[in-house]
Amino acid sequence: MGKDRNFRPDPNYNPYRVKQTPSAPKRTFIDFNTRRICPACGLDIKISHNFCKRCGVDLSAIEPIGKDEISKQLAITAVTDPDPGVRKEAVDTLGSFEDNRVLGVLTYVLLNDPDENVRREAADELGDLHHPYSLDVFTKALKDESALVRKEAIEGLKKIKKKTKPKKLDEGKPESREDKDEIIEAEEKLKEIPEETSEDSNTDSI
Repeated sequence: MGKDRNFRPDPNYNPYRVKQTPSAPKRTFIDFNTRRICPACGLDIKISHNFCKRCGVDLSAIEPIGKDEISKQLAITAVTDPDPGVRKEAVDTLGSFEDNRVLGVLTYVLLNDPDENVRREAADELGDLHHPYSLDVFTKALKDESALVRKEAIEGLKKIKKKTKPKKLDEGKPESREDKDEIIEAEEKLKEIPEETSEDSNTDSI
């Protein structure tokens, strides 16, 4: 049988290209023995760094997750497992520890996981921890393509606003200038959080 003279090979066809399924997470390996994830921006940095090189937040008060073997294995599962259901359960378990060491992993999942239900679970767990570093994370999540995630981000902002009560600077022991600056900055961010938004009413039926 002779060759078809009209046959033209597709220059863009690559028979060795691996097909990516929509539910597969980004295969970014994070060695939690030597790396940590910033809870404010989701960037992984050296575990020895006390300040994030991207956003500059102080991480000295948050212990790296790599020192706890159980949390470390759950973090690896939450970031790399191919099954979104397994990732979601890992995120749920990490959040149940109520430990600030998991903030970075939850932030990373919220900003990077391809499955909306996994991202939503990460947002829910971050909201329950109500750490001020999550304010910027939730602000980014308000632009998520999923209405479910956006709604959970709004709920997370409300939780932080409710739990983070401004301190009275003229009462009690005198605070340092650094403490005052942090309080003022937190108050400014919380003022920007709406009490109710149209997103709430639009997504209640979801």
